[in-house]
Amino acid sequence: MTNLERWRILAALTFARSSMGFQFQSIAPLAPFVSGDLGLDNTQLGWLIGIYLLPGVVIALPGGLLGARYGDKRVTLIGLALMTAGGIWLARAASIAEADVARLVSGTGAVILNVLLTKMVADWFEGKERLLAMSVLINAWPIGIALALFALPLIGEAIGWRGALAAAALLTAAGFAAVLLVYRAPAAAAQAAPSGIGLGVLDAREWRLLAIASIPWLAFNAAYQLLVSFLPSFLLETGATLASSGAMTALNTALLIVSVQAGGVLLKRSARPDLLCHAAIIGWCVSLLLLSTASLPLLWLVVGGLIAGIPASAYVNLPAEFLRPESRGPGMGVFFTVYYVGCALLPGVAGFLSDLAGSTRATLWLAALLAFVCVPTLIASRRMLRPPQAAHA
Repeated sequence: MTNLERWRILAALTFARSSMGFQFQSIAPLAPFVSGDLGLDNTQLGWLIGIYLLPGVVIALPGGLLGARYGDKRVTLIGLALMTAGGIWLARAASIAEADVARLVSGTGAVILNVLLTKMVADWFEGKERLLAMSVLINAWPIGIALALFALPLIGEAIGWRGALAAAALLTAAGFAAVLLVYRAPAAAAQAAPSGIGLGVLDAREWRLLAIASIPWLAFNAAYQLLVSFLPSFLLETGATLASSGAMTALNTALLIVSVQAGGVLLKRSARPDLLCHAAIIGWCVSLLLLSTASLPLLWLVVGGLIAGIPASAYVNLPAEFLRPESRGPGMGVFFTVYYVGCALLPGVAGFLSDLAGSTRATLWLAALLAFVCVPTLIASRRMLRPPQAAHA
């Protein structure tokens, strides 16, 4: 295994994941065209956007198990094929029902992809180098989203919304080709493949660790999801224009992309990476609380964006630190099931709190609370990961 081969494989997996972000975001930039042709109201349009992530609640765990049984590459290619087929179907849909089913097919493939790509990167990288690799993989999602926001309106105006959605499907097909041609399993992972597909491959220690180590990734993502979902409404409440609220939200997302990648480099070089994670999260929490006061929102969005993404690769890397090669597939399935369940439920909780408080600033308070949860759960995970002799030293 050469160093170049590892990074070439990472590039292929990252490209595949960016196609997932691009496809996820393909509806919103084309919303006026799609709504007009299919006769959608805002509720139906919102459902069409959100249904892409819904399969994660039930598919994440089976996806990890199937990857362990039939091979990560094979199941990942099936996921990309589902994304492509669903994307083509959506581009040809003649009704909202047909569009929903097509989007559900794409989302099912995307969940499989999300679970297995993380596991595949964990197989190829070790130690602090894995932190850098994970930060590259994580960034593929927001980069794909950003590219969709920029490119799809232009494509839609040029050749219509159906052509633009077909272009998104073409990108997932290119991701299929990249994984097919470039990826191979490392020898250690191939030799460790179990003969069964059950959760029994996870031992008691791995179950205990997953119960705690899944929380930082869930809490981090849920906090950011609440921020980007409710921030435009909050800014409008405080007197911002529609254009400026959208621009500030986009700026925060762009800065997050930078901070995730910078975090991978900083954590790889840091002598105390966990301390850096805690400092970044606490700083982000403070910026969210200050943002909720509606004083200098642009400043706190810039500050928050620059530091929020620093710990991301450390959180997604946690399971790889204790899962054995033969248990990584099922373990990552459990890990992402927790993530999808939490991210599916918490926006509803945030909306309820917002109605209760009479202001969307309550969602920023909840986001800050969720972000802070990352600190004690990372500490607890580290303590559980210590060897017995170290724990009593």
